[in-house]
Amino acid sequence: MHYNRKAAAVFILILTLILPLFLEKEEATAVVNLERVISASAYLTQIEARSIADSAGNEITLAEAENEIMEILKKESAELAARNNYSSILIDHSIYQGGKDITQELASKIDKNYK
Repeated sequence: MHYNRKAAAVFILILTLILPLFLEKEEATAVVNLERVISASAYLTQIEARSIADSAGNEITLAEAENEIMEILKKESAELAARNNYSSILIDHSIYQGGKDITQELASKIDKNYK
């Protein structure tokens, strides 16, 4: 009887130490192409177009447009990373290999949230 309790305690201890290794979610790296996400998103395209002077005078500077676009991309990328368990989201300009391309998914998310 005493032996069974010790064996059960050791089993529970080992199970407690090993179980987190099996329950851990695998993280992945995602990649976004800035030019493609801006052209794929109607909302981001509108922001970019506002940086060009129009007849109504409703213009913003190019730097302001870029800042607004980057803030939206950061916010939406962070939400996407949390939901899909991405360890990081990188701009694909300097990526040579690997990473899941989420450009279209991010553009769709932005259009959905900013209409």
